[in-house]
Amino acid sequence: MSEKTQRRKKLLKKGWEVGSYATGYALGGGVGQVLTLYYMSFLMFAMQIDPLSAALILGVTKVWDGFIDPAIGVLVDKTKSRFGSCRKWILISIVPIFITYFMLWYNFGITSTSGKIAYFLIAQLLFSTASSLGTVPYEALLPRMVDGYKERINYSSFRTVFSGIANVASTYIYAALIHAKEPDDYLLYQKEFAIMGLVLGAMFAIPMLITFLGSKEKIINTKPENLSVKGVFKDYAEILKSKLFRKCFLLSMLGSFISYAASIALTIFVLLTYSDLDVKIIGITLSLIFLVVNIKGAFEIGFFVPNIVMMKKRNKHFPFLVDLPILVAGCIILLFTTPETHLAVFFIGIALFGAGTSCLSFVPNVLMPDLPDIDELMYGKRREGANGGLVTLGRQVTSGLAFLIFGVVLTLLNLNEDNASTAQYTPQNIAALKIMLCAIPIIGGAVMFFISRTYNLDDKSHALIKAKIAEKREKGSVDFSKDERVLLEKITGTEYNRLWIAKEDVVQTAIE
Repeated sequence: MSEKTQRRKKLLKKGWEVGSYATGYALGGGVGQVLTLYYMSFLMFAMQIDPLSAALILGVTKVWDGFIDPAIGVLVDKTKSRFGSCRKWILISIVPIFITYFMLWYNFGITSTSGKIAYFLIAQLLFSTASSLGTVPYEALLPRMVDGYKERINYSSFRTVFSGIANVASTYIYAALIHAKEPDDYLLYQKEFAIMGLVLGAMFAIPMLITFLGSKEKIINTKPENLSVKGVFKDYAEILKSKLFRKCFLLSMLGSFISYAASIALTIFVLLTYSDLDVKIIGITLSLIFLVVNIKGAFEIGFFVPNIVMMKKRNKHFPFLVDLPILVAGCIILLFTTPETHLAVFFIGIALFGAGTSCLSFVPNVLMPDLPDIDELMYGKRREGANGGLVTLGRQVTSGLAFLIFGVVLTLLNLNEDNASTAQYTPQNIAALKIMLCAIPIIGGAVMFFISRTYNLDDKSHALIKAKIAEKREKGSVDFSKDERVLLEKITGTEYNRLWIAKEDVVQTAIE
C-alpha cells in the first residue's frame, strides 16, 4: 500500500470519527431549538393549557433533570463494558428517545385540562430521563477520545456546526407542517404536530446510533468503586472545589439561561408585535416567524467560523469578548422595537442577536472537555461523567428557571391562551416579553463578559498540565517551577501542596 493511500485511509477514518461524534449533538442542538421556540406555544395554544401550568410542566422537568443528570454522570464513570463507559449508555438511550419525543407532541385524545397537564408532565419527565441517558455520556465522551487542547476544538466545532444544521433542519420541518399565524390557528394542527413528533424523534435518535458506531473511547482502568449516595456527593464536592470548573459552570449556566429566556419569548414576541404579517422575497411569500428564526439561525451558524478562528489564534474563551457585545447591541434594538418599527431595523436587531448568541452554548461546550484534566490534576481521578453531569445539571436548572419565570411574568401581566392575540395584547404584555428577550441577555451577557476575562486556561497551560500528569503517572512525582505553581493555584483555586500532582507515591492509573 502506497504512502498516499495510507494517508487517504487515515484521513477518511479520522473524518468518520469526527463526523460520527458530531452527529450525536443533533439531540443537544435540534431538540433544544424546537422545544425552546415552539413548545410553550404548543402547550398554550394547541393544547389550551394556561401559561403558568405550561411553564410549571417545563420547569419541573428541568428540575428533575437537575437531580438525575449528576447521578447518571457518576454512573457513567463507574460503568465498565466492552463498549466503554460512555458508548454503552448512548446505545441504551436511542429507542427511549424516539418514543418519548413523539409523546411530547401527541396527547392520545385526552380532553380534560387536568388530564392534559398530568400527561404532558409525565411525557416531559420520561423524555428528560431518556435524553439524559444519551446527552450526559455524550458530554463525557470527547475527553475520553481526544487529549489535545486544539484537537478538541476541531471535534467541538464540528459538533456545533452539526447542531446548527439540526437547528435549521428542525425549523424547516416545523414550518413545513405547522402553518399557524395566529394563536387560534394552532388548534387546527393536531395531526401535524404528531407527525412532526415522529419525524423529529427519528431525526434526534438515529444520530446517537451513528455516534455509538463511529466513536471509540479509551478504556480507563481504575480501581473499582461502589456507587453510593455518599460517593456521588463526594465526587461533586471535590469537582466544585476547582476554581476553573466553577467559572466554566457559571458561564454555561448563564449562557443557557440567556439562550432559553430569549428564545422562548421570541416567537410570541413576533406573534404579538407583527401579528400574521407575511414577507415577500423574490416573489416567495414567507411567514415572519419563519423568516426571523432563520435569520437568527443563519447569523448564529455564520459566526461559528470566526469563533473557531479566534479560539485557535487566541484561546477557547476569547469569542465571549467579541460576541457578547454584539448580543447586547442586538438586544438594545429589539428593546425599542414596536409594531411601528420598520422591518429592516427589526431584522438588523435579529441578525445581531443571532450572531451574539453564537457563543452562548458553543464556547462552554468547547471549554468543558478540558475540565476532567483539571480534576485529575487536583485529585488524580478521571471523572468525565461527573463533570458532564454537573454541567448538564446547571444548564437544565437554568433553562427550567427561564420557563418558570416566563410563565409567571405572563400570568402576572394577564397574557393567557384566551387573550393571546394582536387585538387584545397590551403594552404590559410586550414589556413582559422584552424582559426575557432583551433585559436578561443584556445583564447576563455583561456578567459573562467579565467572568471570561479571568478564565486562565489556554493551550500552553493545558499542554503543561497534560505532560506533567503523564510524567506523574510514569514516575510517581514531578517538579514545577515557582511560576508554574502559581499558575496551577490560579487555575484550581487550591494551594499547590494540596494538589494530587504535588504529592508522591500515588497509585497509578493505566490508560490504554
